[in-house]
Amino acid sequence: MKNNYGWDINVDDSNNYIDMCSKILSDNEIFKNFKSSEHYNVILEHVDENLGRQYYEHIQKVGNNIFEDMFENFAENDSIGNPKQFLYGDKKISPTTLRYIKNVLDLSILCDGIQINKVVEVGCGYGGLCKTMSVLCDFDEYICVDLPEVVALQEKYLSQFSNLKDKVKFVPCNKLKNISNVDLFISNYALSELTIEAQLNYYDKIIKNSKVVYITYNSITNSKDNYNTIISKLEADNFTFEKNYSDYGYHNNAIISAKR
Repeated sequence: MKNNYGWDINVDDSNNYIDMCSKILSDNEIFKNFKSSEHYNVILEHVDENLGRQYYEHIQKVGNNIFEDMFENFAENDSIGNPKQFLYGDKKISPTTLRYIKNVLDLSILCDGIQINKVVEVGCGYGGLCKTMSVLCDFDEYICVDLPEVVALQEKYLSQFSNLKDKVKFVPCNKLKNISNVDLFISNYALSELTIEAQLNYYDKIIKNSKVVYITYNSITNSKDNYNTIISKLEADNFTFEKNYSDYGYHNNAIISAKR
């Protein structure tokens, strides 16, 4: 049995995902098409066309000019891995990249007036949010924290983009130490899929050291009590809760957005 480091989902799914990441990493032919692999899609890159349309409509409301002006830069995320793409308006793009654009636009509102130099993301998938965020945010440092096999895939993926090679650091979760002076902490789904013990470990080592926090908290696991625990920790550390951005996801998700 593999060490899933507190990832509290179906063991077969998590083990298969870890195995798939290792195969993508070691085989360039698989890497070319990994985003459309049904084995990879069990965990990631599974946003369907209709949910993508909800993200697209949200983007039209909050940042259509940015979307139009920066579309080619955003679409670079679809240039690797052969994702499924659909036509939204007159733009062909993957639904997952639309989700990342939606996240980044929400973050631009949340972080308005705050200098974002150091970003930490827990549970980064293949690195798509990092790539998408780089279009609008000229951060100095972006730290990806994930399972050992997964951060290796993130490093392979993000190294394809020359502007990110020297900015992104990759930290296996089993080697995580305290990270201080964090401008922005992000975790979309990943944090809430961990045991509460693992979540509190990340809280103590990263979140409490952050200025701005953006967490998509889903209900796959025992999330109600865990969610309340995280909210209480943030309140105790003098975070102020901001706009409750919509997620449009499958699992009655809540977005925690808070800052000091």
